[in-house]
Amino acid sequence: MKRSKVAIIGAGPAGCVAALTLNKLGHEVEIFEKGQFPRYRVGESFLPGTLSILNRLGLQDKIDAADFVKKPSATFLWGQDQAPWTFSFATPKTAPWVFGHAIQVKREEFDKLLLDEVRERGVTVHEGAAVTNVDISAADRVSLTVRQDDISRVIESDFVIDAGGAGSPLARQLKARRYDEFYKNFAVWSYFKRKEPFEGDLKGTTYSITFEDGWVWMIPLKGDIYSVGLVVDRSKSSEVKELGPEEFYRQTLAKATRATEILGEAEIIDEVRIVHDWSYDSDHFSADRYFLCGDSACFTDPLFSQGVHLATQSGVSAASAIDRITQNEDEFEAVHQWYNRSYRETYEQYHEFLASFYTFASFTEPESEFWLKRRISESDDARLSRKQWFDKLVQDDPENPTASVADFRDRASTMIAIGRHQRKDLSDEFSEEELNIARVRWISDLTKQLNRITRLEWTGEEVLLKPYYKVEPLSFRLEQKQVLTNENGLDMIKFPVEEEHREIFQIVTKEQVGYKTLIKQLNDSGKQEVSSQIVIRLMEAGLLTGYDKNDNRVVVQDRLRFDGVGTEYEV
Repeated sequence: MKRSKVAIIGAGPAGCVAALTLNKLGHEVEIFEKGQFPRYRVGESFLPGTLSILNRLGLQDKIDAADFVKKPSATFLWGQDQAPWTFSFATPKTAPWVFGHAIQVKREEFDKLLLDEVRERGVTVHEGAAVTNVDISAADRVSLTVRQDDISRVIESDFVIDAGGAGSPLARQLKARRYDEFYKNFAVWSYFKRKEPFEGDLKGTTYSITFEDGWVWMIPLKGDIYSVGLVVDRSKSSEVKELGPEEFYRQTLAKATRATEILGEAEIIDEVRIVHDWSYDSDHFSADRYFLCGDSACFTDPLFSQGVHLATQSGVSAASAIDRITQNEDEFEAVHQWYNRSYRETYEQYHEFLASFYTFASFTEPESEFWLKRRISESDDARLSRKQWFDKLVQDDPENPTASVADFRDRASTMIAIGRHQRKDLSDEFSEEELNIARVRWISDLTKQLNRITRLEWTGEEVLLKPYYKVEPLSFRLEQKQVLTNENGLDMIKFPVEEEHREIFQIVTKEQVGYKTLIKQLNDSGKQEVSSQIVIRLMEAGLLTGYDKNDNRVVVQDRLRFDGVGTEYEV
């Protein structure tokens, strides 16, 4: 097996997970970290998918021993006078690495745990080593200028992964960063001493709470500490300058009465911190011999706690991509295309998901500057001109009501309804089981809609297969699979298939086939666990259209997708 030498900039979750994956795949790795660990970072709340990655990389025992707060869900007091709703992580354990919970961590402790593990596995780590320049001009190598102890030296490697965070040296050098016009927010936060207020199924949950000027995050950490942050519009910067960060924080938090009720008499125990300009992406995420990971590549918004998951997922993907290129040099461009597409689609999923929930809340909160700016009500919103999900949303298709701004808001409403509490006040009486009625009803309604389909129509003349990559869950190798596509390049990449599945869908182009018949054929072919998901994904991708017995189009509302929860694990 061929080995590559890989330099990694940054020792946060993206850099450490990339290093652990590359080490597992047999490559030589060296990390350059400008800071010294332990060091402070915000971003304490995780998704189950991150635990899945760490589990498969062999860190489960150390995660368990650290005794982090178990996070069963995220709970939202989202919209004025709206009953609370909970986004539960409960899911069937279909594999040992599928988790029905996440964790809340102190990042200085968690990040050091990761870095210590990286060292224990033989990876060379340099702390206090700032990368000042990255030379990517050569076709066969990368050169890093590293400054440590006031001495500069040049390091050569076959590839570089920039996991250097928001201050990423390579992304800055490439001038690839594009700031987001929709999420023009900033955050002000601190920490409170507060014992967990609830027992039972709300214990350990993250709270997101709207108020007139924005929303509040509340994250319980071990040691009876709460991370409490305000997300407000960038226009509030002048007030921060006038009042000072702490007074602005105190006065603004006081407006969020539902948050202060949970805090009770708790007192601030730390300094007040601020971060600006956090929402951005890059015009590309990899090329030649470099890969951008985590916050060096993009960041959306902290509402659904996806930052660390996007970092760890991209770290695995970059490592797997480098391994594939090393073993198959003729696939160089194809692997880069996969990395850029898969990363962008995951980022845009989060972006779309968040925008829908902001839009929903904007119709319930007072018409303040914050909420009016976060409402999508027009099909020509210039702030979203670069977003592929928005282009798809407002496509001109009069027969498909899901391609509309109105339906976009309803998608959030649907998800909220599934997790709605039976009472307006949070209490120990909340039970995970009380959400089951709404879940069963939603699945039943969806199944009835699908069962109405007596004729499926394939878009185009041909059902084709094309190569696409998937990261194998245990080996972490990037393997070439096949996915369904048509002659015009429209495809569905979530579920890999084989020739026998292509033949099943080819029949749809020649004969009248209904939903029930198609599902039976897919079940018989060995896809019984995902058969309905394959059909739904094909409908969402525009490759399949369903019609009822009266030949009326059956429209199934597009779901808001979110990697890292349930079985939506991309890696």
